[in-house]
Amino acid sequence: MKRICGWLLCAWGLGAVAAGAQESSAFVASLAGGAAGAFDESSTGFGHGIVQAGLGMYTDERTLTVVRVGRLGLGDGLESTGLLDATLEYANVAGEVRWRQPAYDFGLYLGVGAYRLEGDRAGLDEEQTELGAVLGFTGDFDLTRRLSILAEADLHYAFFDDVRLYGATLVGVAVHF
Repeated sequence: MKRICGWLLCAWGLGAVAAGAQESSAFVASLAGGAAGAFDESSTGFGHGIVQAGLGMYTDERTLTVVRVGRLGLGDGLESTGLLDATLEYANVAGEVRWRQPAYDFGLYLGVGAYRLEGDRAGLDEEQTELGAVLGFTGDFDLTRRLSILAEADLHYAFFDDVRLYGATLVGVAVHF
């Protein structure tokens, strides 16, 4: 197992070196926050806070593989399901394609991940973990060669029992290295 992990890390590093020859940077790290919510007829809207961190690696001239982790505080936004003080946490891996413009990059990403919904139902803590998928759009606006403003809008689908579709809009900073 250690040998397989070593080979995978070596291949990932070689991919970063090859991508670095094509791009001005090999990796992108981001931190963003914004508003999100659940697509449920009785949800309290999309005014809930979300925080997301991302780490991406260029795998080709216009493509990245990005790992995103986030936390969405829904509060009592899922009260129709009986779940109060709810939070949604996720980690996903997505393939991203970007189109270069003079001052920014526009991108589209699609990925899979794990989603955990926690909350309080009838005075008892409840937790549900499921697989899911994400589809999103991104804009990366250059400030300097290494720093940019990142804007994203995405849809998350998780295989939960009740509410399955969530959406978010985020704005943050990205560091290219």
